[in-house]
Amino acid sequence: MAVSYPDVIGEYVNNPERFETGGLQYAGYFEPATIAPEQVANLFLFVQNTLNVPLTVNIQAGLPQTGGLFGGGKPILKVLEPMFQLKLAGAEAGLLTLPVATTEHAKEGEHPLTLEMKVTGEGRGQTIRPPHSQSKLDEGPIDSPVGLNLVSTLGATYTAKSVKKATFTLKIEGDPEPPERAPKMKYAYQTIWVEENAEFFTQAIQELNLRQVKLKNEITVEGLYVTLYAESTLRFADAGLPLRIGEAITLAKILTYSCQYFLSSPDRYNGLLVPMWERAFAEGLDTTNALDVIRSAGYGHLLKLALAMSFGLVAEAMGRQFWPLHERQAVTDFIATSIESGQAIDPEFLYLPLLMAGVHISSKIKMEGENVQHSLALMKKAREARRDLFLDEDMAQANQIFNQIMKKALA
Repeated sequence: MAVSYPDVIGEYVNNPERFETGGLQYAGYFEPATIAPEQVANLFLFVQNTLNVPLTVNIQAGLPQTGGLFGGGKPILKVLEPMFQLKLAGAEAGLLTLPVATTEHAKEGEHPLTLEMKVTGEGRGQTIRPPHSQSKLDEGPIDSPVGLNLVSTLGATYTAKSVKKATFTLKIEGDPEPPERAPKMKYAYQTIWVEENAEFFTQAIQELNLRQVKLKNEITVEGLYVTLYAESTLRFADAGLPLRIGEAITLAKILTYSCQYFLSSPDRYNGLLVPMWERAFAEGLDTTNALDVIRSAGYGHLLKLALAMSFGLVAEAMGRQFWPLHERQAVTDFIATSIESGQAIDPEFLYLPLLMAGVHISSKIKMEGENVQHSLALMKKAREARRDLFLDEDMAQANQIFNQIMKKALA
């Protein structure tokens, strides 16, 4: 292996099985996974060239057909172009979007669409991605690394299966639903990572390795807490949500706790810091002060990690997970994007899940001279001051969960 570049596919798809053909590694899924007759689904295929030389990929789609004793079946699914070509630079990763529609011969059931990849490389090339990998993100409060910018450093768990044809299944169910307008059926390819993107990634790893001992002394629990308290107060105020004292304390605690979760493990350490330093280098920021990097370049990354962890911690407190993964991922993306851009958010998104989790771990992050019960009392007072919080019927369950977690914490 020449050099191991970041795993890009795992940032988008948490799939333990990938396909590989001639140096091209790929994984994908239909969205939606089930459609009615006359509707369209997109096959999202994430691909990465695992060689350091350009590849030409000729793709042929195999479409399922109705049965027939002597062959001659009718196609059940259709694509605009059953055969097309992609060109990928060395180590390039991208997203292929292939719209798939039903034909008049469609029938209910699960139907396989196959993709045959014929790959030609410019020279022999050296491998930059292994055929199998094991994530360093162990079992814990984060149950999926997708979308959290963790896979580039911590890896993803997968095994690449060498195949001539890969199969993706689409389910057809229900009554015909003609679309309101003619759907776009042209395939699209978007580059999502190129070799040049590794420059700041490599620079970040190198600097963090050199400063590892000093960083342990610079990034203390007290320093993190004070920094994140101040930065959170500013950021949430910019998003139209000024924090009350109890909320600011509790939010700083869950952010600090999330930092410590990663910093306390040599395996997880880079998952927190590398994306922060990578962004700092990309934006030309001074990286001398570690806490300043976390505050400025790293806050958005940390917030995403804390949101994903918070859902897991709430599940830990209550004994089960209340929200499906896709909902948790959507909430995480929405909150992190809103706070980074200064877009207004409702208080519900502060409490669910951040402050719920913050109350749950409140005693685990204790500042010198702090009375944890007093901090929790301030949090309870802040919650009571938001009279309109969780009034919606859909949020009744969230209200009950928060009250139960607070009751346990105060006991």
